[in-house]
Amino acid sequence: MKRYLDRACRYTEVYDPEHIYTFTGPCVLTGEPYSVEVKGSELHQMREKDCILQLKSLDEDQREFLITGVSPAGWAKLNGGFSVPAKP
Repeated sequence: MKRYLDRACRYTEVYDPEHIYTFTGPCVLTGEPYSVEVKGSELHQMREKDCILQLKSLDEDQREFLITGVSPAGWAKLNGGFSVPAKP
């Protein structure tokens, strides 16, 4: 299965001061646009190793969006507005 970033997101790319890709797409649950910035070096590593965990500068919500298309607001909607407590 293709990741959401490859099948439904647009991206922009800047090189200065750092090589960054910004992936933007609609949340599959809310329809609202959501964007995630990814370092070019990390994106290269992710593609080389086929492992989303290579996006080390991203948090789990950002990685989740790039995989499934569900934004943090989408998860809140799915959970009825309740957030899941952080693990200790």
